[in-house]
Amino acid sequence: MRYRIVRRLRKAFAHWAWFFWHMRWRARIVALLMLSAVVSVVAIEVTGQPGFCNSCHIMIPYYASWKTSTHAEVNCLDCHLKPGFTGYVKGKINGLAQVVDDVVGRVGTKPSATIQEISCLRSECHTKAELLDGPVDYNSVTFSHTNHIDNVVDGVKLSCGSCHSHFEGNQHFSVNQNACYACHFLANADGTRPVATGCTGCHEVPSEVIRRGFVKIDHQEFVSYAASCEDSCHKREVEQAGQVEETVCLNCHDFRNEADANSVELHEAHTTAEKVECFACHGKIAHGQTQVQTVSDMMDCQSCHSNTHQVQRTIYSTDPNATPTPAPHAEDRVLSPMFLTHVECTGCHVEQTAKTPGTLDSFGTVARAVPSACDRCHEPGTGDQYVPFWQSTIKALYEKVDRKATQFAELAQLQGDPQRAQEMGRRAQQARSILDSIQFDGSWGVHNFKYTEALLLEVDKLVTSGN
Repeated sequence: MRYRIVRRLRKAFAHWAWFFWHMRWRARIVALLMLSAVVSVVAIEVTGQPGFCNSCHIMIPYYASWKTSTHAEVNCLDCHLKPGFTGYVKGKINGLAQVVDDVVGRVGTKPSATIQEISCLRSECHTKAELLDGPVDYNSVTFSHTNHIDNVVDGVKLSCGSCHSHFEGNQHFSVNQNACYACHFLANADGTRPVATGCTGCHEVPSEVIRRGFVKIDHQEFVSYAASCEDSCHKREVEQAGQVEETVCLNCHDFRNEADANSVELHEAHTTAEKVECFACHGKIAHGQTQVQTVSDMMDCQSCHSNTHQVQRTIYSTDPNATPTPAPHAEDRVLSPMFLTHVECTGCHVEQTAKTPGTLDSFGTVARAVPSACDRCHEPGTGDQYVPFWQSTIKALYEKVDRKATQFAELAQLQGDPQRAQEMGRRAQQARSILDSIQFDGSWGVHNFKYTEALLLEVDKLVTSGN
């Protein structure tokens, strides 16, 4: 049977070929033009059908998702080509180029498509009036197109494709929540956010009592207190740092340019011509209660207890820029041998001791420094030998200089010359600041014996020279 069909086709082709070659040349031209027109019309019609898209293997999953989507009755070209004759011609030329690439094997592993907003917002599809007619309930979130259509956020001209995209699974051109989170929750380098977002802007305040184990949460009680959702319980759920890894650029570009462009310029470059998904650069952005933390875990002790050991760090490292104890001579730092050998605080503070009873935090313990800690690195008995010597020497020098500083401050108050009194008062204040730092340090030379001694000698110079 197959042999008969092939034989008949060959016979027919030979007949028409003989007939064509025996025609006049003008008739041949007319015949070729008519044949080209017929073939072009057929090709345009065939390539304009969704089934033709499915003929390329990289389009198979996208075609399958389209078949099950709400746009299954819409032709692919209605969305992917810009409406109008010019858009249609450009689309066909681009499609022809893709066919050639497919034939010669230059097809990539992942297609890319940008849906023009004008394709969505036409009378036979969606209209702005329709979209702006009231809010939309999206997964229990109150969403309004009013704040999004024709809006510009940090250099991004919002369009339908900014939120709707083919992101995962069999959802064809669905809402990508990562795009929502990128605008509403990512923070800029200066701590500001592109869009000011509050919990009640999307969510209704729960009216029912929520139970979490043995805990009952009544949001109406918090409302009565006029408590802010995002500044109290949900503070960690509405803001994240907008860090973009440097290597992300290499996923699309051959080289990485200097990071001299701000976020507005970068967003314009990546959203104006071609659609680049937010998560392609920013990664997945979490929103919501991802884990339950106790109140004690959520407490940020550093918000109140900051720089509580600043004096000790300054004495130990002789930081010339630190306060309240600058070095007497910034160009001549007297560094401790322990600091030079990278001995940390825990190298000497090894004994866990209960704090003074009667205070609010007396239930905790502190790591106290003991002379025996020196024996870990030095010969046995080194700490018992040097620590008392350092402390007794510094205390004796401190008492001597403290008396001079007190007398000097009294003389400054009795000075008749206002300019002289002001100068002496400044020196007395500086001397007292250094003495207080040594007292607050509490180690009496152990943190840095030579530097502490130099500080006391500097105080002595301040209160004795030029009296």
